[in-house]
Amino acid sequence: MRILLVCYGSFLMMFSVLIGSAFCQLQSPMPIAFSSDVNGNWEIYLTDTAGRQPINLTHSPAADYYPTWSPDNTQIAFFSRRDGNHEIYMMQSDGTHQHRLTHHPATDKAPSWSPDGTRLAFTSNRGGHFDIYLLHLTNGEVERLTETPFEDEAPSWSPDGNALVFHSKRELNWDIYVVDVHSRVERRLTHQPLMDTYAAWSPDGTRIVYAAMHREVELADFDLYIMDAADGGNKTALTETPTDEAVPAWAPDGESIAFQFEKDGRWVIHLMRADGSERRELIDNGAWAAQPKWHSSLDALPVEPFGLQIQVWGRIRTR
Repeated sequence: MRILLVCYGSFLMMFSVLIGSAFCQLQSPMPIAFSSDVNGNWEIYLTDTAGRQPINLTHSPAADYYPTWSPDNTQIAFFSRRDGNHEIYMMQSDGTHQHRLTHHPATDKAPSWSPDGTRLAFTSNRGGHFDIYLLHLTNGEVERLTETPFEDEAPSWSPDGNALVFHSKRELNWDIYVVDVHSRVERRLTHQPLMDTYAAWSPDGTRIVYAAMHREVELADFDLYIMDAADGGNKTALTETPTDEAVPAWAPDGESIAFQFEKDGRWVIHLMRADGSERRELIDNGAWAAQPKWHSSLDALPVEPFGLQIQVWGRIRTR
């Protein structure tokens, strides 16, 4: 009987490997940018969902964080301390032509690229506290979008480009809000006594994923939740672990979510299906790895890192 059980277990393991291999062959790798301090300094890296060896894109002695792709995937915006304070920067998707976009003594951080490619939403305390601003890329004009006595942070665009979702400490607790970029009318989507943060819209515009601290304060940790974008209804937990999950990002096909996960006192990067299933680890480099952002479409991505041969990642197949 024991031999039979061992053989049966071996068969199941081999079958699982074969199924996993077939699944990987059916799905081409999808590019992901992220931040890490694996070299002793925070830089922007590029990998893919197959776990390709990450490529350092920024190569800066200062800290670089929070990548966001342009809609045509030719450029990546991020924020950096390389000029003494946090400012918004831009580079080509191969890491070349890095240049500064904002010039202010305050902190400018957490950029998010508009779907039409003309604006970057970002967080800044240039008005005395953190609000959401828009940087118009055609002329460099900066427009203040929110103005409250509390903190508004981490904006993320709706797929139609008409609204931004963000987290705010409006009533002395972090909750998720949406602001219309034309009328500036705001609506609140979460109303719980603990923190809700780092929201991101689904590609079809119907749902929002976010990180919520949902347990008792002394045991509180962040898990990922999903809700209806229209009114915050149908809130559903996607994860439930004793450590934190945060900063989720939706794949362009709407089927997967990348996020940062607390492991051994640091962040690593995990992937899962949009329903919370088939979770797996993507990046654990022995250091901190955080803020994953998907390539914005299912097109091919050429990568030409400094000092390395050209790598061309194949076209992602749609189903």
